[in-house]
Amino acid sequence: LASLAAGSEVTRPAVVQNRFYEEAGFDVEVRGWCREAGSAYQSFWTLTANPAALGSPVVQASAASRGATPAQAFFKFVQQLGCTPLTGTKSENHMRDDLAVAALEPLTTEEMAAIAEVLGIDACL
Repeated sequence: LASLAAGSEVTRPAVVQNRFYEEAGFDVEVRGWCREAGSAYQSFWTLTANPAALGSPVVQASAASRGATPAQAFFKFVQQLGCTPLTGTKSENHMRDDLAVAALEPLTTEEMAAIAEVLGIDACL
């Protein structure tokens, strides 16, 4: 992305969509580039690729303390990282749950750090 955007004939992308999963290092470098370039980062495969995170005690506890599902708590985490999680659901109920994430109480600094630790990343990235 950086080399493409550096070319005088190429405009930086407005949006980058990528899988948010361990094998790609949760796109730490790409997300950083997006932040610096003013490009939006949209994650997909956010829930499917991260069952261990969804089942982790910290995500479970964060969800329970908000009366939310683990998926909602994880989406809140991803949003607070500065990403927009994409959903591919065809279920009206799941979409309602996904949209309700915006109204959830933000995760604390401690929760963000603990979930990031589960993923092996820095919560500030």
